[in-house]
Amino acid sequence: MSAAQGGAAREANMARILREPIPSEYLSTIAGNAPSEVKAMAVKWLNVYHAPGPTGCFAGASTRRTVVREVSLVDDENARGLPVEGRVGKKLVLVSEVDITDELLDARDRLSNSFVFAIIDECVSSAVATLDFALGGQGMTGVSLSINTTWHNAVFLGGRLRFVSTTMGVDGGIASCRCEVWDDTQHQLVATGVFSGMIASPSPLTARL
Repeated sequence: MSAAQGGAAREANMARILREPIPSEYLSTIAGNAPSEVKAMAVKWLNVYHAPGPTGCFAGASTRRTVVREVSLVDDENARGLPVEGRVGKKLVLVSEVDITDELLDARDRLSNSFVFAIIDECVSSAVATLDFALGGQGMTGVSLSINTTWHNAVFLGGRLRFVSTTMGVDGGIASCRCEVWDDTQHQLVATGVFSGMIASPSPLTARL
């Protein structure tokens, strides 16, 4: 398969996942005040990120166990009084969880920072795309520019990670989002990350989603 054919196949797979409905029974287990269709979009984007990789890729099985626990739309206090086409004044909070398994450990039997970084990237990108969808946009991810990450505490086997991603802004073609990673077992902060990226422009494919 050529590079062009591979890209077309991935794009077609993404479109298929974004079109597929999420069962209402599953959506009812997700907390938060966001409408069901917004919660579904967050789940779909995580499904998109987890679908392309082969089973044998780094942390592939564990990333696919990432579960969405909450999707909420909250007022952005800093943007009040400055509405622009209805797209300013809200931010989105996406909470997801994953259990720590053997494949996620490094040589010192601690949670690998690489795994944490990979999940941060997926969660913040999903949050940004979902907010864009909630505000009437296409709900497409764009290009990651940077994720500045700070590490706080080590985590060991048997813990459960909670990723709390909060959008900071989706406007003017640029998106930003912060993510706090918590060890729910030890009740301590593991890492914090701040994402910035470019929002994807609508294409003939996305217009048909």
